[in-house]
Amino acid sequence: MKTLEHPPAAQRSPAASWYSTILPPALVLAVLIIAAGIEAGLRLPGVLLLLVGIVVVPGVIYKGTKGWFRRRGISDRWRAATVAALMLAGAVVCYLLPVASPVPQTVTGLLLGNLGLVFFRRWLNVSAHVSVLTFGVLWMTATYGAGWAWLLILSPLMILSRVSLGEHSLREALSGAALGLATFCCFLAVMTWS
Repeated sequence: MKTLEHPPAAQRSPAASWYSTILPPALVLAVLIIAAGIEAGLRLPGVLLLLVGIVVVPGVIYKGTKGWFRRRGISDRWRAATVAALMLAGAVVCYLLPVASPVPQTVTGLLLGNLGLVFFRRWLNVSAHVSVLTFGVLWMTATYGAGWAWLLILSPLMILSRVSLGEHSLREALSGAALGLATFCCFLAVMTWS
């Protein structure tokens, strides 16, 4: 569901386009999962397995099956629900094994953020770029300390990028930031309860 028309190519900012291109949600998710795996003390095979199970497989299903679902007349909600079910299974496996902190808590936070995107996109085209990046920079700052606080500038830049490209209205981009913040708060709550 797009609520805005794209500006003509001549009016699009190359910097805004570049910024949205180099920081897609899948890349940010991959960095977070790798960082969480390293922080948890997983070895390379464990980090790679985590990356494939939590980011790659759900991402391929979400992006790669859109046409398949549509050709069969199946709503996009089922595709999103499939991805959410896979992420839920990944979170459960992380807790059952048990994988060291912060992996299960991070996966749980990402699951809740994904569910938030699915839920809120029914009424508003919430920006996944902004939501995931906001969660990511807050997660990095909380996990690695105040020295990483400089990353906080990335979220407002993504808001500007998505709005200037006409992908989202300011309201939709700010809603993405709010969802990213809420997801981060869920992550902190799960960390506290663990």
